[in-house]
Amino acid sequence: MYCKRHESKGKVVFALCDKSLIGKKLQDGNVMLDLDTYRSFYIGDDAALFDGVFESINAVGEESTSFLIRKGIAKKEDIKYICGVPVLQVYKIK
Repeated sequence: MYCKRHESKGKVVFALCDKSLIGKKLQDGNVMLDLDTYRSFYIGDDAALFDGVFESINAVGEESTSFLIRKGIAKKEDIKYICGVPVLQVYKIK
């Protein structure tokens, strides 16, 4: 699983993605997730980089979404699916 931290203007966004999904394009009706064109958004370090400090998280894949559930950051019922692939978006409410 890849984990990449993005920081801009003091806001932190984490992107997590199962390594096996990088390079794929998932399209379900008018919803598309392009993990090829936007691979650089996800490709980063190991999940050990994740420190739990974030404003939002984008997670794609079984391993990535399960990681967030184990950490208590998301619930299984929060998962959406695109072409059968689990996807989570988490926003921290202040």
